[in-house]
Amino acid sequence: MIIKRFLLLLLVAFSVQQATAQSEAKVKNPLQDYQYKKEYSLGVRLQSNGFSVYTQYGWIKDLKRSRHIQLEYNYFVNYAQKRQKPYITSNGREFLYGFNGHFHAVRASFGLQRAIFDKANRNGVRLSFSGFMGFSLGLLKPYYLDLLQPTNDGQIVIKPERYSEENAQRFLSLDSIAGASPTRYGLNQMQVIPGVHGKVSLDFDWGTRDAFVKALELGVMLDLYYKNVPIMVNKSNRFYQLGLYLAFHIGKRW
Repeated sequence: MIIKRFLLLLLVAFSVQQATAQSEAKVKNPLQDYQYKKEYSLGVRLQSNGFSVYTQYGWIKDLKRSRHIQLEYNYFVNYAQKRQKPYITSNGREFLYGFNGHFHAVRASFGLQRAIFDKANRNGVRLSFSGFMGFSLGLLKPYYLDLLQPTNDGQIVIKPERYSEENAQRFLSLDSIAGASPTRYGLNQMQVIPGVHGKVSLDFDWGTRDAFVKALELGVMLDLYYKNVPIMVNKSNRFYQLGLYLAFHIGKRW
C-alpha cells in the first residue's frame, strides 16, 4: 500500500512538472519575440541649412534594437540669402547676388536604432536614439546670370554667363546684371564632389499601432567633403556642412 501511494505521488509530481514546463515554454520574451521583423518608411527633413527627402528600410532585431539603410536627396540652402530684382531692367528674373552654384547631395547610409523607453500604452510615445554613417555624392550646378556684355562694334548684348575670373567684375556688379538665367543653363556642367556624412538623432514614434510607423526625428547632421564647396563667390566656403534638423516619416512594419 505504501509503495502504491509512493508511485501515485511520483506520478502526480511528474505530471505537475510537465505541465509547468509546457506553460513556461509558451511564455514569450517580449524583447526577443517581437512580432515585426522589417520596416519601411518615407520621410522629409527640414534642416537649418537646407531640406531633404529620404527612404528607409530596416531589419528589426527585437523590440528595442533595429538596423537601417537610408537613401536620400538633399538640397543645401542659405536661408539668410534673399532673391532680389535687377534694377537695370523691368522684366528680368530675380537672382541671388554673389551666388556661385546650387549644391545638391545624394546620400547612402547605414544606421542603428535603440529604444530608450517603449510606449507606456496604446497612446504613448516610443523614444529611440539613432545613429547613421555613410557616403555623400555632392553635385554642384553652376549658377548663371544674364549679364550685359559689350561687343566689338560698340553694342551691348545680354548673355548668360557663369562666374569666372574673367567676368568677376561684371558678375558682381549690379549695373551689369539683367537677371537670373533659365534653370537649364549649367545642367551639363555639374561638378561631382564626393564625401562622407554622419548624423545622430532622437526619434519620437507616437503611432497607436506598431504596424504603422509615424515618427518625428530631431537631430544633427555633418557632411565632410574632400575640398571646399564653392557655393558663394564673395564669401569664404567650407569643406563641411553642419546642420540641425527636424524630420517626419511614415511607413509600415511587418
